[in-house]
Amino acid sequence: MDQYKRWRCLGALCTVAMALCLFTPARARAQLDVRSQRHLVELGLYLGALFPPDEHELFDLGVGHRRLADAAFHVGARVGYLPWSFIGAEIEGGVMPTRTENDAGAVLYTFRAHLLVQYPARFAPFAVVGGGLLGVASGDSAVGSDVDGGFHWGLGVKVYVTQWLQFRLDARHDLGGKRGPGGRQSFFEILGGASLLLGWRGGTPVAPDGDGDGVVDRADRCPDVAARTADGCPADRDGDTIPDDRDRCPMVYAKTADGCPADRDGDGVADPADKCPTIAARTPDGCPGDSDGDGIRDDLDKCPKVAAKTADGCPLPDRDGDGIPDAQDKCPDQPETRNGFQDDDGCPDTVPKAVKQYTGAIRGITFAFNSAEIRKRSHAVLDKAVRMLRRYKSVQLRVRGHTDNRGKHEVNLKLARLRAQEVVDYLVKKGIDRARLGVEAVGDKEPIADNNTAAGRAKNRRIEFKIVAGKL
Repeated sequence: MDQYKRWRCLGALCTVAMALCLFTPARARAQLDVRSQRHLVELGLYLGALFPPDEHELFDLGVGHRRLADAAFHVGARVGYLPWSFIGAEIEGGVMPTRTENDAGAVLYTFRAHLLVQYPARFAPFAVVGGGLLGVASGDSAVGSDVDGGFHWGLGVKVYVTQWLQFRLDARHDLGGKRGPGGRQSFFEILGGASLLLGWRGGTPVAPDGDGDGVVDRADRCPDVAARTADGCPADRDGDTIPDDRDRCPMVYAKTADGCPADRDGDGVADPADKCPTIAARTPDGCPGDSDGDGIRDDLDKCPKVAAKTADGCPLPDRDGDGIPDAQDKCPDQPETRNGFQDDDGCPDTVPKAVKQYTGAIRGITFAFNSAEIRKRSHAVLDKAVRMLRRYKSVQLRVRGHTDNRGKHEVNLKLARLRAQEVVDYLVKKGIDRARLGVEAVGDKEPIADNNTAAGRAKNRRIEFKIVAGKL
């Protein structure tokens, strides 16, 4: 057999080994914990073929030379010991019945040992290197009996089927120890076998995990999709059954193809969040804007630049421009006088004298010393204010409390508020609507007289009424 054929056989072996690794169904593999094994013993048998060279030196040098057949059937046994999962030693012995070129019977035999280094996995590629003896015995006088020492190396793959069974494929290259006219003798071998495993540690094999995601197949709801989650399936945070890796909206529940809610108007705002789902608008709520802020969308507002709380968004007619629509204005061509007196009728007016006398500082309202208690002699003044407020129901008053500058400002401000509130409470008890009355604490900030004199301080301690137009 020429060198080309030998290397072709070696290539065929590698192809078979690769096919064995690649085409075994992943789900059918029982993953074994090979890496953690120690002190493993392998007892095996093997079958194969040896391919002797034409110019071998397996003959009795004193008798002659005879070629052997192209291939010899090889059967043998081996014992291996692996102190660690990646390295070990083996001894082998085998016999190879064959024939010489003139059809005489011959038997080759071998005994050898070698070091084995492997990758510790269920599919374990390995390499061996070692030496031993190779001999021949034949009735052909041109061959006779001979034993030569030699060196060998090889490559192969083991398949750990269970914790006690292993299959194996080897390719070997043997170099004879003698040198003849053709150089050192060279043999090729292909071997396949099975081994019994002794000393396997760890008990039950690791449960199968076809997709390699760390979740065993029996607990994996998605055994063909790798996902490092509790159930072995890709995460689905919004619970819409569309995995996050395919969900364009992974935090929004939607039973749609892309996992996002429908958007009928195509404005980028999903229908559940779109207040105007049929009107396209690139706004946060999906509705057209409201430029004038009157609460009427621009697409419905006939006056989108002018604020008006009307059906069409436009102000009502107001000829005199006093803010009171003509339909409600008693004097549509004369603007209202904003003085706090009848400000909603739309007509110019003046504050009646009876009302004016209750604006500014109100003389006669006094309190107990350093207290908010109204003195009884002040009740008559307040009762007149009650009668005025009952008569002029459009009048709104803000009651302002003032003090002198003795003491801390914060204390004075608190006292001023309490006194103003006490006045308001008195008016309310007399039947005046609290909504018409407001309270303001001024304290010592607005003196009207000299605080260095007793008379000045007395004037500064006062209650003021202020007519208010609009909101208090």
